[in-house]
Amino acid sequence: MSFPVATVPNETPSRSWFARLEIGSLVIPFLLTVTITWSVTRSLEVANWADGLTMLTGIGLTALVTGMIFARVSWMPAWLAHPLASLPGLVFVIRQISPVIGAQAAAEFGSTKAQRLVTWGDYAAEVVLRALIWIRTLQAGGRGEDIVLFVVTLALIVWGVGYAAGWLTFRHQRAWIAVGLNASIMLINYTYAWPKPTGLFFLFFIAALLLIVYQHIVANQRLWRATRVEFPDFLPARMLLASFVTFILLAIVTAFLPNRPDNEHLARLWRTIRAPITALREGWQDAFSTINAPPGTTGAFLTRNARVGGPRQLGTALVMTVRSREYSYWRATAFDRYTGRMWQNAVGERARAALGVTTAEDARTPLAPGVVLEQPELRGRTLVTTTFELAQTRSDGLVMVGGALASTSLPVLMQHGYLDIDGELLPNFTETATVVAAAPLEASQTYTVATYLSTVDEQSLRESGTGYPEWVRMSYLQLPETVTPRVRELATTIVRNAGAVTPYDKALAIQEYLRTLPYNDQRPMPPEDRDWVDWFLFDAPGGYCDDFASAMVVLLRAGGVPARWVQGYAGGELDPDRRVYLVHENIAHSWPEVYFPGYGWQRFEPTPAPYASVPVRPAFPPADAVERPETTGGLGGALSDPEAMLREMIERNTGPAISDADALRREIEAQRMRDRLRLAALIGGVLACLATLIGAGALWLRWDVRGLSPAATAYARLTRLSGWAGVRAPPDATPYEYGALIGERIPRQKRTIDRIVSAFVAERYHPGHTANNQLPKEDWQALRRELVALLVGRIGAALRSPFRNTPPRRRQRAQ
Repeated sequence: MSFPVATVPNETPSRSWFARLEIGSLVIPFLLTVTITWSVTRSLEVANWADGLTMLTGIGLTALVTGMIFARVSWMPAWLAHPLASLPGLVFVIRQISPVIGAQAAAEFGSTKAQRLVTWGDYAAEVVLRALIWIRTLQAGGRGEDIVLFVVTLALIVWGVGYAAGWLTFRHQRAWIAVGLNASIMLINYTYAWPKPTGLFFLFFIAALLLIVYQHIVANQRLWRATRVEFPDFLPARMLLASFVTFILLAIVTAFLPNRPDNEHLARLWRTIRAPITALREGWQDAFSTINAPPGTTGAFLTRNARVGGPRQLGTALVMTVRSREYSYWRATAFDRYTGRMWQNAVGERARAALGVTTAEDARTPLAPGVVLEQPELRGRTLVTTTFELAQTRSDGLVMVGGALASTSLPVLMQHGYLDIDGELLPNFTETATVVAAAPLEASQTYTVATYLSTVDEQSLRESGTGYPEWVRMSYLQLPETVTPRVRELATTIVRNAGAVTPYDKALAIQEYLRTLPYNDQRPMPPEDRDWVDWFLFDAPGGYCDDFASAMVVLLRAGGVPARWVQGYAGGELDPDRRVYLVHENIAHSWPEVYFPGYGWQRFEPTPAPYASVPVRPAFPPADAVERPETTGGLGGALSDPEAMLREMIERNTGPAISDADALRREIEAQRMRDRLRLAALIGGVLACLATLIGAGALWLRWDVRGLSPAATAYARLTRLSGWAGVRAPPDATPYEYGALIGERIPRQKRTIDRIVSAFVAERYHPGHTANNQLPKEDWQALRRELVALLVGRIGAALRSPFRNTPPRRRQRAQ
């Protein structure tokens, strides 16, 4: 006889889509990740690496939300989610930075050509073309100076890090990786920026630690619920409050710590820790040297473009010491083309076009050590030897020159113009823009430069005339459309009021006028739609050397006087005991140079700064000028026509184009050998450190099981190595169940595993029982090899697919 049995269907209560998304549990980590992303991107904007970076915060937050949304779509695998997120991300980034691309194109090629950039495809094609040119430049040993590519790269990095933060935090609950990615950007930016974004750094620091604490507590809560462990209510909120108070106290304590370690060992340790960041920063500077990094932080000048910036903050560290019998300015690089927003060095591009080579760097002329350069236009000059001792590594490789270069003790590469004389292409060393060392310039390195320093008098300059060569008229009277009529009118008014007639007197009049304007190195950045010089002369509350020198060059060119804009260092402070000039970071300077036929480029000083000095010239030539060969040099300095001088050079066959190339190659090869030895020493040091760490780890592993019986030691080593290999014990698993779980992964070692587990259980749970037989050494070695192979495979899989979403495997408990 059967009786009906009432049953209750085993139904799982349905959950709404809102409940499945767990919106409530996402609020706190979302707010913390938003704070982290905002503080990092905002610190990049405040650092003012380049113009137009105000869109970084929007890009970073949009990427974060995108990563979070894709992470919460649980059915979508990583291999599909990442491409789907990358394509709109790329479109969004290009669209956001399109104003920067358009402004740069207008500055370089004119507003008419810039207006052709309309669609997203136009902007993307412009970026691709710039990237190709940039790659060729770097391959030729040059320095990338395209600000558009820098902004694109930085925006893409911000997008990638923001998306990764959202994905890692909300798909894998690995907030510490997301924090590490953001921290790397924050720290690199922190070492670069000036002034330091300290408030944003502490905000990031607190939010990052709170996020890690929160996810750790939530993960433990899931474990405690599964194992029925009781815990207090509102535990995450309590832990966050306690952690926040602790972090605030730590921040207050660290604020009173010394800025620099007093102990030499601590200082050495800090330099070691900082070295990778510094190396990465210098590599970044080589790839993108047009960033508005604060002077003195990179030991570098720009060689292609110099953009107008906002306020500047100069360091006080020593750059170099200079030993010379004559005071001078130390020229780094010269610029010839003014765009209204920047200065450009077009000399290299003209040389590249003349020679038919790929990049401007390929057009440089090598000059071997000790080879004397045949310079034209040496009237009113004397040969001076100057010794430079570097206190900092010059990441730009520029060799400082105080005058017209004669020779160096280093193998160098010269960037200069070319002249076509009677079908013969001849180097024009009067138009030298930069001199770059063929090998890296390291700190404490000493080199010597011989230069023809100007000693010309005022009468000779007044009488030099206006017979400018064609190459001077073509490039050094250029002015863009942005120069306003009132700037040209001001140039005319200054010259007329001073009664100036000759180019020299015009230069003096403009110099004196500009020196009456206020000096202000904290002046704001010019508006995007304004010409730099027009804004400085009529609207700006003062300026610094870049403004004064630019204004003088533009005013001179408006009056028909050729001039160029130069960057380098002012003379420096004389140390009477050592008889050297001390050149510090805070005298990085720019000034104008004016061209005079037969006398070359002559320095002027319109900046009313305390470190700057107006050049003092005698009123009349000395009585014995004709009898002093050093005033003219040995190269026919009486010739005022540079083209005639170049013809003489060809006839005498003594140009540097046939200089000792073998000596240059030998010097470069010796430097490469030194670099290889340095690299070998570095690799040896790294291997030694790794060996030390491995040895210390082995000692720790042995120390960790000290005092245990052989059975307990074998079981401890088995579980430890298995955990590293990814075979973790469930919270409620017995030793037999855990041993069976390990045996499933490495079935060939199941007998050895069972033996280890049985010996441990027998010793642990049977009083008075002691395992007499130890595990044979060869059995343990075979088991260890299998577990190590499992660990290596796990690491390799993580490296191949760091964001791969692998669902957890379901395993049955051993019966």
